[in-house]
Amino acid sequence: MPSVPDAAALYKTANRMRHTKMKNFVRLPLLLRRGLPIVAATLISRPLGYVRVVIQAWLFGASAAMDAFFLAFNVPSFLQVVLLSGPLSGVMVPMLSTKRDDRRDLSQLFSSIFTACLLAGLLIGGLAALAAPLIMRLTGPGLDADIRLLAVLLFRLMLPMMILQTLLSVCKGALNTVDSYGPPEYAGVVFNIVMIVAALLLTPYVGIVSLAIGASMGAMAQVVMQLPFLHRHGIRYRPALQFGGEWRQILSLAQGAFILTVVTSLSLVIDRALASLLFAGAVAALNYAFLLFMLPASLCVIPLSTVLLTDLARLYHEGHVTAVRDQTHRALRMLLLLTIPAALIGALLAEPVTRLVYERGRFDAADTMRTAQALRVYLLGLPFYGGMHLITRCFYAIHDTMTPALVGLAVLGIHVAGDVMFMNLFSHWGIALARVVALIVSSVALYVLFQRRCARLI
Repeated sequence: MPSVPDAAALYKTANRMRHTKMKNFVRLPLLLRRGLPIVAATLISRPLGYVRVVIQAWLFGASAAMDAFFLAFNVPSFLQVVLLSGPLSGVMVPMLSTKRDDRRDLSQLFSSIFTACLLAGLLIGGLAALAAPLIMRLTGPGLDADIRLLAVLLFRLMLPMMILQTLLSVCKGALNTVDSYGPPEYAGVVFNIVMIVAALLLTPYVGIVSLAIGASMGAMAQVVMQLPFLHRHGIRYRPALQFGGEWRQILSLAQGAFILTVVTSLSLVIDRALASLLFAGAVAALNYAFLLFMLPASLCVIPLSTVLLTDLARLYHEGHVTAVRDQTHRALRMLLLLTIPAALIGALLAEPVTRLVYERGRFDAADTMRTAQALRVYLLGLPFYGGMHLITRCFYAIHDTMTPALVGLAVLGIHVAGDVMFMNLFSHWGIALARVVALIVSSVALYVLFQRRCARLI
């Protein structure tokens, strides 16, 4: 029989274990609460984005000038995502988390990354400005000469947006590292407001150039609004470019993230190219459906994975690999609880939702049916999109960006083969089905590989 002190010790141990289990149980709802600013920002920003597009359509219609604007707007965004902010997604939080407890070191590393991105952005932006006529000729070969000149002008005016939104990604990584999620997400709200105001105030004087000015001014406002929050958390920027030991790891992590970003962008390009072989409007139907699909994805997946990345990066830095694995399992379970009902309800309501959002003007009932078909398929892949996105961030947290990149490269072949096979069987929504199959394979492969990786590290 145990003595009284032994019994008391056993009671304390059991109580501590029970408390630990309760703490772990409460942790995931806490993750969701910390992600609420992201949800709130999405609910505000997306309707504002829709208002922005409606105002642009009201002011300029579906004109040749708007063709020039869309081409000029999309290319800087593509360059920014593929060459700058995309690779940063696998670097910022994992690397800055190693300096989280020392604000001086954190500020120093933040300043170096910020300065490096600024210089890289200026270099890429300068080259792009010089090559603007060639870039616009390649991206808009059918444009008339005067419209192409307009596109070149708009493109050059919006190149600052590419640089500034890259710097926003750096600020976002630093703020997320110290558990501040609201300011970077509300930057999208500010961007839409500035673009709307610029369009309404400047269009009578400079025409469609007002949209380009608004885009660059909006990007500037996004970065400036982060500065007070960085200062509040003790993160100071000082122009510096110090190549310490962290840079080797930063460049190593950025390589994998860059490959994955290129693969993701390439898969979308291939989908659209193949859809253009089907019928007029197939590309538009897939695009409209994917935009609607991203709303539940942004509300259910992005907040959870963003907050989880910060926590897992901190746990990994402290050497708690078992906690990383366990927290990943709990997050996946909660993700499924969120996404499976959302996917089923969304699939059932795909047609009325599409009709409510899009069916007006030249968007008729046939367009609604085709878009709803693709949306229904995309939504059935929502849990797998969430799993892929979340486990990719888990790999980033343990400083491994190459495994998701290699999985993405391997699955790209499956994706393209599925596109070719399913589009011949099911038309445009077969392309959506091929993407869902690719998501299923990616999420399962990443889960198995992550389990094996954690088992080796424990």
